[in-house]
Amino acid sequence: MTLSQLLNGVTVSKMFQTMYGKMVTTHDVKISGVQYDSRKVQRENLFVALKGVGLDGHKFLSSAIANGAKVIVVEDDNAVPDPLCMHTGTVKVVVSNSRKALAQISANYYGKPASKMTMIGVTGTNGKTTTTFLIKQMIESVSNTKVGLIGTVEYAIGNEKYPATHTTPESLELQQLLDQMVKKGCTHCVMEVSSHALHQFRVCEIPFKAAVFSNLTQDHLDYHKTMDEYFTAKKILFDGLMEEAIAVTNVDSEYGDKIVKGCKAKIISYSVNNSSMIKAENVTVSVNGFSAVINNESITTPLVGRFNVYNFLAAFSVVKSLGLHVSTSAYSNLIPAPGRFDQIQSRKGWTAIVDYAHTPDALENCLQTIHDVLPSDRKNTIITIFGAGGDRDITKRPKMGAISERLSDVMIVTSDNPRTEDPMKIINDIIEGISDKKKVIVEADREKAIAKGISIAKSGDIILIAGKGHEDYQVLGKEKIHFSDKEVVQKFIQ
Repeated sequence: MTLSQLLNGVTVSKMFQTMYGKMVTTHDVKISGVQYDSRKVQRENLFVALKGVGLDGHKFLSSAIANGAKVIVVEDDNAVPDPLCMHTGTVKVVVSNSRKALAQISANYYGKPASKMTMIGVTGTNGKTTTTFLIKQMIESVSNTKVGLIGTVEYAIGNEKYPATHTTPESLELQQLLDQMVKKGCTHCVMEVSSHALHQFRVCEIPFKAAVFSNLTQDHLDYHKTMDEYFTAKKILFDGLMEEAIAVTNVDSEYGDKIVKGCKAKIISYSVNNSSMIKAENVTVSVNGFSAVINNESITTPLVGRFNVYNFLAAFSVVKSLGLHVSTSAYSNLIPAPGRFDQIQSRKGWTAIVDYAHTPDALENCLQTIHDVLPSDRKNTIITIFGAGGDRDITKRPKMGAISERLSDVMIVTSDNPRTEDPMKIINDIIEGISDKKKVIVEADREKAIAKGISIAKSGDIILIAGKGHEDYQVLGKEKIHFSDKEVVQKFIQ
């Protein structure tokens, strides 16, 4: 592929190119690949320098050139002086936003694969993973087709599954993955769209046919700083929709109407409590799932909890708006996403629930679901084992403590992914939100914390192990070790 083909649609403020020591403006260059990691650059590659939170790709331009980069795309014209480019024969392309340029270049490099599929994006604080899993299953139930999936738990091309590196990959990897989906016969792709990805232009070259808003509650304020900034990032997805697209929004969320304000697409609203186009009524929740009447259709699913009613409504709204007719039997056979309210029954009669809940709202939803399925005169003890991520939003920690106190009988506060923070500092931040310290057991070692919860559980008790869900690792300092809440529970059961 040539440089001119890769730069199609990219706004270039300056291009410095020489041949035989003289400046030229018309000579095209063949490119063998695209990279934004200087360590991966090979001969004749195009390298895009990205400015990140911790690292700035402009500092690695000399390394990229030394490794064979033929073209460098930069925001800072002075990062590599023109004489050095002349000396090395490197083409310098200056842009105002290198992240946006990377997305455009990546889409061009892979032939704009997103335009060859029906793209469905799901954004929101909680529920993205389950909603994408449900949409994929619903579409596959009515058509003999492959559906791609991109999200927190895994990437999938039909039944082929791959480990997920990010909720939404960087634009280069994203376009490569979409290209693989097209080549393997996918007609649809449903993906989680994170606020980071929207803010960093990773999905700016994807023409979404449908976009879903689930909810917006506190998370990622270490990055976005305020809820207004967080909301603004999420709204990018809907502001970019075309008239022929569909915007699906939860109007039970205070942000549900705001997120689609000014949106060109057709708006489909869903709710349980408010007036909407698609509404769930007569909702009954049990330990085995929920049943409801949705737009006069009686539906039963194995999805547990009122929060899953919303996830189902979002998926239901998408498939209906796409003109697909899913059978009631398909709804009753839906499979929840891994690490989302995973129930493990012990021979001693207690139940462990492993869930990814790592925000105040998600933790409250999980605990409230446990209360919803237990009898009102319960004698069961609810034991909650949880922590909070290190190097992340610290303001949510005491809130999670307060929620756990209100809805739990016993709290075991432990480590989540402490990263480079002191685990005890994180634990103390959580405990600040708890007034009755007698209900708290502190155990920084997560495996020991789970063992403690199991040791005090009696028949009928519920142990909620929150925060990691599907994750099979723990980040201690800068080291990632193998760790699975589910595996630890099964180990102690045996």
